[in-house]
Amino acid sequence: MTEIKSIAGPLRELLAEREIIARCELLLRTYQIVQDAELSEDERVELKALVGERIAPGIFASIMGKDAIFFDLPKLDTYTQMNGRIFHFLHTKKYSEQDFSNAASRFLRAVPELRALLIQCMEERLKEFMTDAGYALFDKVDQSLTFTADKRTAKAVVVASVKAVNIDNYSAEPGDDCIILVPSSETLEPFVQFFRDRGQAAEDRGLQIWIMNLEKGTIDPFIGYTTDLDIYNQFDNPRLAEVVRNNWARDTDQ
Repeated sequence: MTEIKSIAGPLRELLAEREIIARCELLLRTYQIVQDAELSEDERVELKALVGERIAPGIFASIMGKDAIFFDLPKLDTYTQMNGRIFHFLHTKKYSEQDFSNAASRFLRAVPELRALLIQCMEERLKEFMTDAGYALFDKVDQSLTFTADKRTAKAVVVASVKAVNIDNYSAEPGDDCIILVPSSETLEPFVQFFRDRGQAAEDRGLQIWIMNLEKGTIDPFIGYTTDLDIYNQFDNPRLAEVVRNNWARDTDQ
């Protein structure tokens, strides 16, 4: 393939600058690089043939795999955990404790920027998802988005972590979808805890909590149910909320 320099170049610069990099930061930076590249339709077709329909997640997966689609990218084949985060680095190079400490500190300084980038990525994916379900964006105020379709309204808010969701701030109107979109995390623990603490209360309020898996570019239901088949059919795993309820509720009762 002809290398797409507007993506390959920034990726090389990023990995040269951050030889030890948090997995979540690399993922978000990949989304940012793809967005900034302003790909032509031909380039999109070429990339989708190589990495799948979701370009940024596909490129990230190729970086994490054995065969990156761009030449001369560092092989981030080793990882460690620091402060609950996964960090990737080269196994062929020796790093000191100070190197790892510096990488962790650099990540913490970047958190506000990365959180804003995360929200942007989630909003853009949600817009695509709802468009594919036949909805149009009617209004956007901060991180709250209102979508409309024929005789239906869906109100959604994008939240940077399931830990930050306060269900008391939201309520569903009869017949409307009230959605809280949160990102997946590197462990299930925050979702298990939320389900046990507030899952039933969220359902009682008519709320739907959806999860965006940024590594796959997919959106799935975690708590609550939509009655709109057009939305239902856009989920990668539409039965996830049912599976969670059946299994985690059982675990809670034991």
